[in-house]
Amino acid sequence: MKTWQLFMVHLLTHYLLFLTSSSSQPTNNQSSNYSADLRVLLSFKSFITSDPAEALSSWSWDPVRNDTSTTTLPDYCKWTAVSCSNRRHPGHVTAIRLHGLGLAGTICPQLGNLTHLRALSISANNFEGEIPGSLGGCASLRALDLRGNYLSGSMPASLGLLSKLTFLNVSHNNLIGDIPMSFSNLTALMKLSMRKNQFHGQIPSWLGNLTSLTHVGLGQNGFSGHISPALGKLDNLSTFDIRDNKLEGPFPPSLFNISSITYFNIAFNKFSGSLPLDIGFKLPKLKFFITIVNQFIGPIPGSLSNASPLEFLVLGGNQHNGLIPRDIGIHGHIRGFLLGYNLLQTTEPSDWDFLVSLTNCSNLEVLDLEENNLEGVMPVSIANLSAELNWISLGKNKITGTLPAGLGKFKKLTMFILTYSLFTGTLPLDIGLISSLQYLDLSHSRFYGKIPQSFGNITQLSSLSLSNNFLDGSIPANLGTLTKLISLDLSANSLWGEIPQEILTIPSLTVLLNLSNNALSAPFQHR
Repeated sequence: MKTWQLFMVHLLTHYLLFLTSSSSQPTNNQSSNYSADLRVLLSFKSFITSDPAEALSSWSWDPVRNDTSTTTLPDYCKWTAVSCSNRRHPGHVTAIRLHGLGLAGTICPQLGNLTHLRALSISANNFEGEIPGSLGGCASLRALDLRGNYLSGSMPASLGLLSKLTFLNVSHNNLIGDIPMSFSNLTALMKLSMRKNQFHGQIPSWLGNLTSLTHVGLGQNGFSGHISPALGKLDNLSTFDIRDNKLEGPFPPSLFNISSITYFNIAFNKFSGSLPLDIGFKLPKLKFFITIVNQFIGPIPGSLSNASPLEFLVLGGNQHNGLIPRDIGIHGHIRGFLLGYNLLQTTEPSDWDFLVSLTNCSNLEVLDLEENNLEGVMPVSIANLSAELNWISLGKNKITGTLPAGLGKFKKLTMFILTYSLFTGTLPLDIGLISSLQYLDLSHSRFYGKIPQSFGNITQLSSLSLSNNFLDGSIPANLGTLTKLISLDLSANSLWGEIPQEILTIPSLTVLLNLSNNALSAPFQHR
């Protein structure tokens, strides 16, 4: 072997020996840090009062077998749900992920000593008590997920020290108080979810300065007051959810200008004003638009048809008037179309063209136009709507004519509501083909003729109301086969004959049985 080759072998051997010795022998500082992280983890376990899945069974330490002075990485890095760094800060705990394991107890305050912790998730468990303010000491924390527990108390102001935090989720707890002012320092925050707690006070205007936010979820709390126009500065926002609070006043137009929004839910508040006519051009990526139960007025903008991804249009329970945009379903993606309880109208046959547009929507599941000012004959195009429909509600309008043939195609329909309408004609036999139907209300209309025998085939039916029509003949005995029926109302018709014993003995019929104001015979008992 040549001299230079021997030299290289010798040099390589010494280099490998150096690597081996340096990597296998931690410094005193490393050993101390290992012990510190170890103590935190063992302390965390000591705060657990129930571990039904034995998720923390590996969290134990044998000081003889696991000597931190002689091992490359401490054994706790192999514990369930624990991750450690093996590069820049070897052996330090960087993540604890304990989602959905049924753990109970309180959150260990010593977690704040894990200065290299980047992710903490204890979501979907049974933790109680307050969020420790010491978590503000986790200076490296990027993600904090505490959702789905029973945590109480207020949000610690010290969490505002987590300058690297991008994800904060405390939804579905019992937290109270307002959003701490210190959170205005969380400029890296991308997702803020505080839904379904008991937070109150105003939604702060400084939230608009956290321009990295893509998700704001503050729904189902007790927030009150007005929404600041400053929130319109969140130009990266894709999800905005402030539903079910006590918010009021004119809704800021600036929030209708955030072109990145896909999910927009402000339902169950007291917002007022009208929707901008160009909203569909300003929000072209909109998939979910939900304003149900507010105080909005004015027309539904036709520009919404420009939002090509639109899947759910839920504007019910407002005071919208005018016509329903004729091209609203042109892109074919709408699954939920809920405009009930408004002042919308149809006066000309062409005003129903929106139904033709909705026939493009092959995944349409919900059609709710109840309690508007819809008039005229129901177009036959309703029978051409998606076979995926599971909810049709057209009641409390002034719709006339007969029900079109072909309704039996809606095999997935569970609710069919036409109450308080001006429909006439006989009850379609093919409704009896919809075995999935659970709620059928054709009451307070002008239907006549006999109750179809086929209705006895609707085996999932729990509520049937045909009251206040002009139905005659006898009650089909095979309605007694509807073993899930809890409410039956056939009152105020012209039915005659004996009441079938089969109906009187339906064991599930416990909520309502009303056969009054007919010409029926045989004793029966109100239930």
